[in-house]
Amino acid sequence: MKKEFFGFYEPTQVEIDKSWKEGVFIFDANALLNLYRYTESTRKDFLLSLTKLKDKLFMPYQVGFEYHTNRLGVIESLNNSYNILSTSVKEIFEKTIPNLLNQYLRHPSIQIDNLAKLQDGFVKKFDAELDKQKKAHPDFITKDEILLKLTELYENKVGAAFPKDTLKKIYLEGKERYEQQIPPGYKDQATKGKKGEHNVYGDLIIWKEIIAFANKEKKPIIFVTDDRKEDWWTIENGKTLRPREELVKEFYDLTGIRILIYNTDTFLHFAKERKLVTQIKEASITEVKEVRIADETLNTISDILNSNAYKSVTQFYNPATSAFTGLVNASDTFKDATQFY
Repeated sequence: MKKEFFGFYEPTQVEIDKSWKEGVFIFDANALLNLYRYTESTRKDFLLSLTKLKDKLFMPYQVGFEYHTNRLGVIESLNNSYNILSTSVKEIFEKTIPNLLNQYLRHPSIQIDNLAKLQDGFVKKFDAELDKQKKAHPDFITKDEILLKLTELYENKVGAAFPKDTLKKIYLEGKERYEQQIPPGYKDQATKGKKGEHNVYGDLIIWKEIIAFANKEKKPIIFVTDDRKEDWWTIENGKTLRPREELVKEFYDLTGIRILIYNTDTFLHFAKERKLVTQIKEASITEVKEVRIADETLNTISDILNSNAYKSVTQFYNPATSAFTGLVNASDTFKDATQFY
């Protein structure tokens, strides 16, 4: 029975030990891009882990393409966060708080003018502190030490791009898979549909590259991804339980190999536990996990707000006039503004 339902069975300790001892480690583009979102200490711990694995690394061509394509966008988003945060706080004090205070104009004891003056001092202190933190933020545009380190680590470890005819076949297969919600990548159809087939089927291209690599090298694979969507993970009641069963079984059926799929904090936890990198701080693992959970929460909120089912049943939703529309728009704005997205 295990053969027929292989993906539902947890890896054995023998399989795990063999993967860590003999396997190849493949990091998804999102895991590498998140290096820009971590504090310096956590970033160093992660890069140290990659350095320890230098002889066991492999990068699918599509991963490298996505990393280089999105790198400047991530950096620019982080740089813009300071201005967006400053503007948002000022809007709160200029609009929200005055509206709140005006509700108490007739109160005999609440002195509105004195309370209103307090906000000026706070905004000035807030901007001063934010400006101080902005100046301490790494200038990845001028000198990107992450890019330099990754370039060094992955020298001669990047796979070749699939030929155009192979990509066309993947696009056709992807269309059929996505219509049937077969992982990975079908959740990208809605968000990346306007960016072309190469982006829509990016996850599937990576998956195909990993399978091809495993068949060629005949080595265990550990794949580390910070993709939070259900087309990679089995999620129940908002909790990520395990990699999608279909993916684990498909990989095994096509390669005869058990693939291990981790998110970054799980990878770092095992790297420390197995003494691959004993210097990894628990605070670093915690930070990486918090970034991932923040991402999962934002995506869950966005999915709910944008779901047709929720829009159709809520009495608050009116696409023309409702304040609910503002919530939907605000969710996208918040994701763009936050460094965790």
